[in-house]
Amino acid sequence: MTEGMPDFAMPSEEELARQRAQAEDDAREASARAALVDERGEATADVPPTLASAPVRAPSAVASPARRRILAIVRNPVVTFVAGAALVAAAFVAVPAIQRQAEEGSLAELDRVVADYVSAIESGDLETASRMAPPDAAYAEDSLLDAVRTAAPAFTCADPNVDGDVATVSCGVSVPTFGAGAPIRMRLVRDGGWRIETGLAVASPLFVTLARVDAIGGAALPDGVDLLEDPIWLYPGVYDLEVTTSPRLDVEGTELAVLGDGFLWFGGASPDPAMLDEMRTAALDYVTACAETAAAGCPEVAPLGPGERFEALGDGYTTSSGSLEVVLGVLVRRVGGAPDQWGIDVRAVFEEDLQSYTVVPSVPSF
Repeated sequence: MTEGMPDFAMPSEEELARQRAQAEDDAREASARAALVDERGEATADVPPTLASAPVRAPSAVASPARRRILAIVRNPVVTFVAGAALVAAAFVAVPAIQRQAEEGSLAELDRVVADYVSAIESGDLETASRMAPPDAAYAEDSLLDAVRTAAPAFTCADPNVDGDVATVSCGVSVPTFGAGAPIRMRLVRDGGWRIETGLAVASPLFVTLARVDAIGGAALPDGVDLLEDPIWLYPGVYDLEVTTSPRLDVEGTELAVLGDGFLWFGGASPDPAMLDEMRTAALDYVTACAETAAAGCPEVAPLGPGERFEALGDGYTTSSGSLEVVLGVLVRRVGGAPDQWGIDVRAVFEEDLQSYTVVPSVPSF
């Protein structure tokens, strides 16, 4: 053998088998890392440092088939981790999407509940409306909720304002002839699903003067209800009133409008022509008596001179100042002498049954 040349020996079959097994294991690991690059765009972004940087040491002996399986099992967690990381990343993307879908579904349900409730009131299905949002019977009398309306309302509702499990909806309301009133605010709460806590029924007393209300929309008033003090529940709309009053009074207008502002009756009872004449005569007699004999409360009226007389003008004013009285303003003037005149208030005070009254003239207090 020539001096200086290294000794060279062919590798044994066992050594070749070990090298082939190592190459196969290295190829599997490279494939796993390539898959991670495709998934995340960075070869070691999600690989634990112990797996990404630990040196690979060749075994000291030839790897047996069992040894190769152990190596495969040791390296396979890299692949498993890559797949798991992809699933976790997908979960982070999917959860907000699911949450958005849940919120959109919840808002859709909220809109549906509001629309169904408003539609029930507008269409006259007041039984359904009361079932969806029962008014508080402890706050106001609710036995008139089935009263028949002559005109239905129209609602225009804004988008819900949602704060956690509470939503508020502002609804404008209008009725024929009477127009629009103040908005009404609904309140809904979420308890599993959305339900209406405060609906669109209106509770208010009914200020009716010089008349007794016997029925509203064909529904008789319950016993013991004083409409001037006790509020009642009604849905927005227009109702016919059935009233009883004095035979000396005329009733004009029997329609009641229910809006967000409350109950509005633009009609009323006023003296008939015969009662107006009676009240004007009472004012004239009062001034004449004061001219003859000054008394407490009288205006300053000089006695009538030759050819003079007092005259009550026919264009007075009326105003109801209470449930059982009416006031007529009468102007009395002197004719044929100095241009004197006096404003007199004539108050007609009725008894509870509205069948009789007392006329009391006086000087206005202002």
